[in-house]
Amino acid sequence: MMKKTTFTMTPLSIGAVRIYDLDGIRLHAYETKNPFADECYLFETGQELIGLEAPLFRDNLAEFADHIQSLNKPLNHLILAYHPGGGNAFADSRVYTTEAAKKSMGEGGFIKAMIANFAEGFGDILYTEIPAVTDTIKAGKVTIGGVEFIVTDTPESFDLEIPAINVVYTHMVGHRVHNILESPEHIDAMIEQMEDYEKRKPSLILTTHDVPVTAEIAAEKLSYLQKVKELAAKSKDQASFISGVKAAFPDYAGEKYLEMSAEVLF
Repeated sequence: MMKKTTFTMTPLSIGAVRIYDLDGIRLHAYETKNPFADECYLFETGQELIGLEAPLFRDNLAEFADHIQSLNKPLNHLILAYHPGGGNAFADSRVYTTEAAKKSMGEGGFIKAMIANFAEGFGDILYTEIPAVTDTIKAGKVTIGGVEFIVTDTPESFDLEIPAINVVYTHMVGHRVHNILESPEHIDAMIEQMEDYEKRKPSLILTTHDVPVTAEIAAEKLSYLQKVKELAAKSKDQASFISGVKAAFPDYAGEKYLEMSAEVLF
């Protein structure tokens, strides 16, 4: 039986932090409450902090930095997969990413283009500078700050598993929120991923665009992806695809993500 995972909630001026005590590692999940519902994470050990993702908006970056400061432990390590924000705010940290993700963050890359697109809409309130990468990691097991991570490559970056606390991390597995889906192959890969989560039942699924969720969400997301795949196959164009998905999932947030999927699928 899956152990119930509980947390304490700390409201901040802009966002909020959910804190989970997980087998010797304290997880801080920072809910930015920005327009993209971005989430950033800290893994707190006895000696130091390991960060996962960084805020893209300047006010969130300042608030996240204040929370880090309040913990009185150094942020020695920062892992960047899908949201490499913050620029030189993390100059004292070792910064980790994969070679593929590094390319995606560079000129002509998917992540770089995505951030540039966001900057056009939000202007100076968005921090577009990407931190300098110090360590390139590869698929498989890697130990960072005394914690073992399992790296799995994805088309645009990489996902993570943290075996010691039975936690996984991926880009988009939000509760009742649309996904950015880049191709039929991407949809199939996500279907396989949700099937795997259903079988393995991680204690928490961490995602870049929602608060941490439990493994029960995998079944809901699996149904969503299967229906979206069906609609993508039979829709004539972007408009019919968008209207079909909205009709099937009227209570889902993230309409912009649905529009982005339509743009690349049609």
